[in-house]
Amino acid sequence: MKNASLGYLLCAALFVSVAAPACGGSQKDAKSAAAAERVEGIDDTIALFKKKDSTIAELFSSSTGYVVIPSVGKGALIVGGAHGDGEAFEGGAYIGQVSVSEVSLGAQVGGQSYSQVVFFETPEALRKLKDNSFQFAAEVSAIGVDQGVAKNAKFKDGVATFVIPKQGLMASAAVGGQKLSFTPAGAKK
Repeated sequence: MKNASLGYLLCAALFVSVAAPACGGSQKDAKSAAAAERVEGIDDTIALFKKKDSTIAELFSSSTGYVVIPSVGKGALIVGGAHGDGEAFEGGAYIGQVSVSEVSLGAQVGGQSYSQVVFFETPEALRKLKDNSFQFAAEVSAIGVDQGVAKNAKFKDGVATFVIPKQGLMASAAVGGQKLSFTPAGAKK
């Protein structure tokens, strides 16, 4: 039984290492060579969120900070994985790059890609991102963006997250278990 469990975990790790990067994250070979390189699509993603819900503009201007991830790819067949790259902002100013990753295990099947924005209500919540200790709690779900939803959004532990589906089909918009990794501007990844 122990060997079967070990085999299952090895199989799961292999699936996630192959599937998560292939699910739509914007991976670039040149990224490690150019730390100052910015992630494509940030401004377009912000504009899309504001177009879908004009009330979200208030969160962009009033939040302590926010993360914009133009494309998160998620895929699952019992074992799931997600990955995407984006940028972090504090007081509206660029402060560094962020990557999101997630590994999940359970009854799930499908694939999707979506854009994601995470707002930080307090300096303490943003500090967790900067300290690379930010992870969504297991029960957290993202709010699908539609006109007016942002004005009624509730922050949980100083954080609110929103998504806009891009393509694909999956039974859940859960972001619980996602880990955000932060690299300050000017630092090498």
